[in-house]
Amino acid sequence: MTDSNPVFFLSYARTPGPQGADADQPVFSFFEELGEQVARLTGVPAEQAGHVDRPDTGSNGWLSKLTASSVFVPLYAPRYFTDPLSGRQWTAFKRHVGPDYGRAVVPVVWIPHRQGTTLPLAALDIPTHLPLEGGDEERRAQDHYAESGLYQLMEVEEDDQRTYRAILGRLARRIARVWEDTPTRPVSIERLTDRRGLLDAFAPQPSRPILRITVIAPTAGRLPPGRDAISYGSDIESWQPYRTARGTLTQQAFALARNLGFEPELIPFDKAYESIAHCKFIAPSMLVVDAWILDDVRIAEQLRHIVRADRPWLAMMAVLAEDDPQTRRHETRLRSLLETTLSRHQHLREMPSTARGTAARGIPRADAFAWLFAELAKSCHLRFLDSVQAVSPRPTGIPGGRRPTSD
Repeated sequence: MTDSNPVFFLSYARTPGPQGADADQPVFSFFEELGEQVARLTGVPAEQAGHVDRPDTGSNGWLSKLTASSVFVPLYAPRYFTDPLSGRQWTAFKRHVGPDYGRAVVPVVWIPHRQGTTLPLAALDIPTHLPLEGGDEERRAQDHYAESGLYQLMEVEEDDQRTYRAILGRLARRIARVWEDTPTRPVSIERLTDRRGLLDAFAPQPSRPILRITVIAPTAGRLPPGRDAISYGSDIESWQPYRTARGTLTQQAFALARNLGFEPELIPFDKAYESIAHCKFIAPSMLVVDAWILDDVRIAEQLRHIVRADRPWLAMMAVLAEDDPQTRRHETRLRSLLETTLSRHQHLREMPSTARGTAARGIPRADAFAWLFAELAKSCHLRFLDSVQAVSPRPTGIPGGRRPTSD
């Protein structure tokens, strides 16, 4: 971690009005105490342990600090989930860390949610409880924290702050553990934003059909034997197989999906495999596979299992870039791997010229990838509707609006 990289970013909803800075002083006091404890646990200077926006911070001054932080610490309160800036900060951190961002979020129950209300969808899977480390006294402290919130515990008399101090220490230890377990993932501010900017994660979004996208490729740190690292980066999202295309393959897939009217979701392969192989969650899904990853026997077997499962709402797209010299040299071997792993399904063997068959045997160029992605995304969505609405009238306004026949 460099001198400019905070361990954690504290996100809170500012109190509106001219007296807001005074009303938010408890937030800043908590931040200072939390930073001191995190500094002792991590060995960083106290002034570099965390970042919080002050009243005089510029409108987007927080973004550079967020992109450098490893842990996101939101102060949960009813107003937090109605504050547009808090929602934008949540979105930025999610894009900063990636699909598994939840493991790097350490929420603080500042003011408990009102009875009868629920957290917004974006926060539902983030646990607010702290793992127990002690006995009955520890459990009572946790119950008091969940019931009253940290703000109320902080406001009691100084000599009766045992519960507040206990929870403060637990939060600091959890932040330190997350920081130690979270690899550095530098992301530029430009990569955090798209043409729509940073949306409020908690605001109701226009209804768009979901398209799940899973990218299966090596990373620069875990390459197949003999494979060059030039097309890869520190994470799967950095994969850029087509030398003549702009941006990573994930960026291209997301742009294509949005242009088709979908809301794309990036799903890690382990989660996608569990859902697809065991049909735990049905959704239109695209699996984009680097032919080079099939040297991994375990992944190849998982993909064969998915092919045998024959989910109609799923399409496999294999990348075999012809403008990659190393791929050209190994083309025969890689095509054999694709045939063995992805193309053995009876439907693909009987109809080799379909979009599904073509995509499974290896896509040589970026323009062909774009065309096949569009065809298969629309097809998967319509097949998905057939799966879950077999006895219902087909809705209108489906992207593409065409029933699949020989895709």
